[in-house]
Amino acid sequence: MALSSLGPPYGGPSSLRRALLLLFLLAWASVGQANEGWRNAVEQGQYDAAVQEAQQGSSLLHELITRADVLELHNQPMWAALLHYAKGIGPEQSQIDSEWFFHSDVGKTDRQAELHATLAAFFHSSAKPPMRLTSYCRFVARRLWLQQALGDVFDGVPAQACPEFDQFISYLNPHELTLVFPTSHPNSPASAFGHTLLRIDQAEQSSTAKLLNMSINFAAEVPQGVSALAYTFGGITGHFPGRFQLLPYHLKLREYQQIDNRDTWEYPLDLSAEQISWVIRHTYEMLIAEFDYFFFYENCSYHLLGLLNVAFAEEPLTDAFSLWTIPVDTIKVLDRRELLKDQRFVPSTLRVLRHRASTLTAQERQWALLAESDGLSAIDSALDSIPKERAAAVLDTVGDYLRYQRLKKDPSALGLNNEERQVLSRRSKLGVRSIEHEPEAPTVAPQLGHGTSRLSLGTTRFRSSGNRFELGYRAAYHDMRDPALAYGRRAAIEFLNIGVAKDEEDAAYLSRLTLLSIESLEPRQGFFKPLSWRTQLGWDKRSASARTRFRLITGGGLAYALPFNQSGVSFAFLESDIVDDPNDATRLQWHLGSRVGVHWSPQQRTNVKVGLEWEHRERMGSRHFESSLNAWASVSPHRQGALVLAATVGEQSGGISTRSFGVEWRWYF
Repeated sequence: MALSSLGPPYGGPSSLRRALLLLFLLAWASVGQANEGWRNAVEQGQYDAAVQEAQQGSSLLHELITRADVLELHNQPMWAALLHYAKGIGPEQSQIDSEWFFHSDVGKTDRQAELHATLAAFFHSSAKPPMRLTSYCRFVARRLWLQQALGDVFDGVPAQACPEFDQFISYLNPHELTLVFPTSHPNSPASAFGHTLLRIDQAEQSSTAKLLNMSINFAAEVPQGVSALAYTFGGITGHFPGRFQLLPYHLKLREYQQIDNRDTWEYPLDLSAEQISWVIRHTYEMLIAEFDYFFFYENCSYHLLGLLNVAFAEEPLTDAFSLWTIPVDTIKVLDRRELLKDQRFVPSTLRVLRHRASTLTAQERQWALLAESDGLSAIDSALDSIPKERAAAVLDTVGDYLRYQRLKKDPSALGLNNEERQVLSRRSKLGVRSIEHEPEAPTVAPQLGHGTSRLSLGTTRFRSSGNRFELGYRAAYHDMRDPALAYGRRAAIEFLNIGVAKDEEDAAYLSRLTLLSIESLEPRQGFFKPLSWRTQLGWDKRSASARTRFRLITGGGLAYALPFNQSGVSFAFLESDIVDDPNDATRLQWHLGSRVGVHWSPQQRTNVKVGLEWEHRERMGSRHFESSLNAWASVSPHRQGALVLAATVGEQSGGISTRSFGVEWRWYF
């Protein structure tokens, strides 16, 4: 039989066509399965799996990933800024701690994997729990940047309508960003060093209209009922989560001005429209992010700079900070980068009330105090005996103080109480206009004060033991002997104060390590009767041969402005010390004592400060006591330097006396 009778010869043209067709069909099926595979993974929210499936064949996702890798987009500074990547002690990773912020399971530590997974997520037509919006509509800054970087390849990504983001932009209508700095508030651990937030301003608004704008705030979320001690410890160790929030600015300003008695500074930022757009887009996607909050490093000011980094990705603002972040230092960074267009001072309610009271005569202040304590009827006859303009000034002061007290007790209170209505009713019968008295702004803005870190070099002459030399370093922030300009004279807050000393014959030794020291001297004056207080936690060593002792000081008392010098203050404290002293047979000790003193500036000079303080301690359960009289003077020839002179006379049980005189140069940076 002829072979030809069995069909076309093997390997002929017809067989080749059939083989090619079969291979084409198999390839098509394979591509179809690959496309179906990665799309199924996307719809299930398995973005890492979708990336792996897409890379097995030809697909739009594969093309996007390939283009992104060729361009090395994952290594671009903007991608790091969008993910809040930062270098720490270990490998580089994102500082964001919420898992749902990342599309890849390893997105917190792998930039490239997160970029690939993000591209896959943009194809997801529904939100992946716990997200409420699709990735396409939530991560609007990421999407815009990738779209611009990938060009026409990105056009194949299915567009989605994002009405919520459109409404967000329409409502905010951003034209300018203003950095707001409420100054330090020693009575609140979270705000001991101050706070920063951003206000979103619209075009051509008055200062009053800006109060109704929204603000971007970052803060720790602390459960109700947490004690101040637990709050402080949790904030130091990163126990609480921190989040960004959009809040009406007038509510935040009311909190700072009326409740916390904090002055506020406003700094419009010199940003282009494009830079503002990036920040607002990034804010929208950061509203779902969660961070571990640390008081001294990853705090409000640090993460606010992190938000602004998307406008300065090539030179991140946060690169200026590595171990701690003091809010006023972030303003200095913006100032050095020439990003502050202007500044505006907004006084606290307490400052306004004190200034208003200062415009009254001594007799008028007495009437105002009497009306507050005994009721308005107590001064009716007095008001009738003076000119209407002066009566109006007294009533305005009383009314403002009553409102201040009500809001202090209940910040959410609305309307007027009966006492306020009586004052307003009496005031309306006078028929004269109020004279507004705005207190003057401080002569130096916060960013122009001395550096918050400090190096010091000093020597002390002891009558009994010769000279001692000491090198000191303080991480932050300000004490009573530092230059007062831009800081004030009534509060001292220090973190991580270290001293290394050397006697004439001994080796160098660690003389002190103070973790935290806070002192508040708020004078009691007229309507206002605050308590003053201080606390100090740390270790010290009296000589190279001595053992290190631990000391926790707490105290409270009263302070009053000096009658001859209103910038000066006198104070008296009752104090308690918990001491662990290995040098003594009674190692664990409890000391009770007192501290009185006076601080002032001769002739109102801002660069000279003088202090005189007396301390007395008695150890409970024994006859041991210690007393000392300390006199000091600080002279600041310029804002980054101060010369401090100090003399001490001390006595303790057993007839032991000490005398010393020291001089120290302080350099701030």
